[in-house]
Amino acid sequence: MRLLLWGGSALLVLAILAAGAGVVGWFYITDNLPRVDSLTDYRPPTVTRVLAADGSLMARYYLERRYLVPMNEVPRHVVLAFVAAADGSFFKHQGIDLTGILRAALANLRAGRVVQGASTISQQVAQGLLHTPAKAWLAKLKEMVFAWQMEQNLNKEEILYIYLNQIYLGHGTYGVEAAARTYFGKQAKDMNLAEAALLAGLVQAPSRYSPLRHPRRARTRQVYVIGRMAEEGFITKEQAQAAANQAVDVQLHQPQTVVAPYYEETVRQWLEERYGRKLLYEGGLTVHTACDPRLSAAGRTAIAMGLAQLTRRQGYFGPLKRLGPAELAQAKAEPVGPGDLEPGSKRQAVVVAVDGQGQRAELRLGPARGYISLEDVRWARPPVKDLSAPRPGLKDIKEVLAPGDVVLVRPLKFSPQSGSWSLELLQEPVTQAALLAMENVSGRVRVMIGGYDFRKSQYNRALQARRQPGSAFKPFIYASALDHPKLVYTSSTQILDAPVTYDDPVNPGEKWRPKNYSSRFYGPTTMRQALAHSRNVVTVKLLSELGLGYAINYAHRLGIASDLAPNLSLALGTSGTSLLELTRAYGVFADQGILMDPVFVEKVIDRDGGEIYLASPQQRRVISPVTAYLVTHLLKGVVEDGTGRRMRALKRPLAGKTGTTNDLRDAWFVGYSPQLICGVWVGQDDNQPLGKKETGARAAGPIWQEFMGQALKGQPALDFPVPDGVVFVRVNRDTGLPIAAGGNGGFFESFKEGRQPSPGHGQAGGQDGKPQDFLRSESFNAAPSPAPAAPSQPSAQQ
Repeated sequence: MRLLLWGGSALLVLAILAAGAGVVGWFYITDNLPRVDSLTDYRPPTVTRVLAADGSLMARYYLERRYLVPMNEVPRHVVLAFVAAADGSFFKHQGIDLTGILRAALANLRAGRVVQGASTISQQVAQGLLHTPAKAWLAKLKEMVFAWQMEQNLNKEEILYIYLNQIYLGHGTYGVEAAARTYFGKQAKDMNLAEAALLAGLVQAPSRYSPLRHPRRARTRQVYVIGRMAEEGFITKEQAQAAANQAVDVQLHQPQTVVAPYYEETVRQWLEERYGRKLLYEGGLTVHTACDPRLSAAGRTAIAMGLAQLTRRQGYFGPLKRLGPAELAQAKAEPVGPGDLEPGSKRQAVVVAVDGQGQRAELRLGPARGYISLEDVRWARPPVKDLSAPRPGLKDIKEVLAPGDVVLVRPLKFSPQSGSWSLELLQEPVTQAALLAMENVSGRVRVMIGGYDFRKSQYNRALQARRQPGSAFKPFIYASALDHPKLVYTSSTQILDAPVTYDDPVNPGEKWRPKNYSSRFYGPTTMRQALAHSRNVVTVKLLSELGLGYAINYAHRLGIASDLAPNLSLALGTSGTSLLELTRAYGVFADQGILMDPVFVEKVIDRDGGEIYLASPQQRRVISPVTAYLVTHLLKGVVEDGTGRRMRALKRPLAGKTGTTNDLRDAWFVGYSPQLICGVWVGQDDNQPLGKKETGARAAGPIWQEFMGQALKGQPALDFPVPDGVVFVRVNRDTGLPIAAGGNGGFFESFKEGRQPSPGHGQAGGQDGKPQDFLRSESFNAAPSPAPAAPSQPSAQQ
């Protein structure tokens, strides 16, 4: 009896211990498992898309390339293909397939190793969500428990929704939608049975069965899946046979994207700064930008054209490399044929021979043979550092090309008669360029190109570079003069262009004598003439009278945020600014005195379709419409009769200004039509001179002209609207004096109402038509506050 009592007690204790162990084990296994009810709001990482203004794709950002697709957009045969491939009993079990586990255990026992798994779709979902090791026994227990919990809380369709969007299917794709787009270039809803079976076959081992790398294995696996679908009764034998015989076109599909890498990177940085890296790369945002694909393409073309012309004027920098005798002999030994060349493309070629007369060189591009004549390389003179040194012409092609030279060429035309190509010698520019275009009124940045080639340099010269604007800064000085609250200036005010000397407070005893680009002086000069022809001396004198503090504050009011050095060389644009700053400030003149915030991103939509950002740019009136128009009228004169006159070829009202810095290191053209503002900068990152006579008009102007010609194509040739408060008076073009009624010649100058001159009374702001007396030609000590300092470099801007 006592033995039985002891035995019963022992059994009870063991039962309690077993129960306790089971409870502890259950809590241990279920510890840290996610709440199953959270899966009703399944939100995996998805792709963020950046779109251009027309809705075309610019960029995608993601850690997992996934596009969520609802079950009502997944065809039934796609669902059944994955069920047949991964878990034929899916619709029968409750998350754990005991029969499958036993079958897999026996197979593994016979093989002496793991050869077969028994994970259900629910367990695979659990593994994907838990990120558990594939073969750890404790992980398997956790998966089984979580799979069972899912089956108690979710229906089969909800589990399939997670599975079909979560599963990895190779080549960086997650879910059936991303896989369909990647392998077939279509959406999941458009897949046929053969395609669905091919994708379903990837589940077991995406890399091993990749249809791109291992098409035979993928085909074998596809046939297996089709057979399983027939075995499970999901399709008929006839359907299986038809699917097995159907050809499937598989290739890696990459979406076409707008080529605007500098713009794209600027948007990416803004998104990451505003929303954080996680939301950017996992949040599935849809970002609408102001980028115009057509205008961006026009900008790239204009920059490529302008820099190609400039690099030819700069001279030939030499071959990319030189081959040794053995490599040259190998290049010559290639069998001759037409080769796989595309006319107009860029290719590397090897010079294999130069004729005895020095008139022609033979080149090889693999099997293709081509020729370049001396006439084609007349431009390829050696570059010179001394811009004033003469550059003799070429007399022999051997001065440019030698056997063994590897050079960049463009195939032009193939001649079947000679079996050779005519080639053009090219070279990559060492000069950079940036272009930024903003829409008037709205401030939308339609184009931003920060350099010649983003792949080689991600430095954004439109935003990050602070370069001296040269004479492109002068309109701000003239605007501040026209707007001065006490001093009276008009476009017709005459200022004496004559030698002047200023004390240098930085270097006592030294003097600064500003000079014009031409090194000449022009005597009495109207403000219109001075700006149109970019006269430096007049502008420096004007700034001296206005006062540095006033002019600097005025430029800041127009949107120039960079620090401006308080010295008189500021008149010549010696303080660095960005292209965005300069272009935006010119926009004040174009937009009748309104300073617009630039708009890169229009709106941001979250994954649920909610609008989380909508651009609301500030519009601030910073000058009057009258002053803005007066400056625009002056800048029209730059185009019509000044340094920007090449823009007359566009045959529409335009306003703009060239800019050239000391020693020809920076070239600018900033200008606008009533519809669009555009700024162009050209220069070298190492701040070396561009070359002889490479002014803003010559180096930057052609790029601006080419771009604006394309950008404004098909748009009406509108003129700038004239606001109330502006009057026009016919004046003498040289003196700015009014012409009496009935007089001939002259042109209509614009004036602020009340400041216009009248016949017989000279000019407003002057004395009897004479140049302003305070700007006399003799030396004097200029002492505005703060006192002017000498420029960091001699002034010779245009």
